[in-house]
Amino acid sequence: MTDKDTTTSNAAGGPPSPMELVREFHRTYSVPIRSFDDPTLSYDRVGMRMSLIAEEFAELMGAVYGKRARAIIEEATAEAVASDDGERDVIEAADALADLIYVIYGMAIESGMDLDSVLAEVQASNLSKLMPDGSVKLRDDGKVLKGPNFFPPNVARGLGIDEK
Repeated sequence: MTDKDTTTSNAAGGPPSPMELVREFHRTYSVPIRSFDDPTLSYDRVGMRMSLIAEEFAELMGAVYGKRARAIIEEATAEAVASDDGERDVIEAADALADLIYVIYGMAIESGMDLDSVLAEVQASNLSKLMPDGSVKLRDDGKVLKGPNFFPPNVARGLGIDEK
C-alpha cells in the first residue's frame, strides 16, 4: 500500500491533521494501516482498539465526574464486551467515530482547550515509546508499550498553563 492510499493532503501547508499524526505513529511502530477502499471491523485488533477507546472515555469521565464515575464506566465496558454478539456494522461505527471526534472537539472548544496543541504534546510523547535500539515492544494484544526513553505528554504546556 502506498501513502497515497490513506494520506489526506494538507493543501494549506498547515500543521498535520490528527489523522496524519496517528498515521505517523502507525508507521513508526509498524501498526497496521488499512487502505481506505476496504473498510472493515473484521480484524484481529478491533477488540484492543475498542478497549483503548473505552479506557480513554473512562479517564475523561473520571477527570470530569470523579473516581466512582470512572469505575462505573470501566464496569459497564467489561459487561458490554462480555456480551459481544459478534455483529459488526462498519457504517454505524464510522458514523460513531466521526461523531466522537466532532463532539470531543466541541467540548475542547467550549472548555477553552487548544486540543491541537495538546495533541502535538501527546504525539511527541507517543513517539518516545521506541526502545533504544529502535525496536518496538508490544503487549500481547498488540498495544505499543513504553520504552525506557518514554516521557509523558506535557499537557499543561499544550494548554498554555504554567505548572509550578
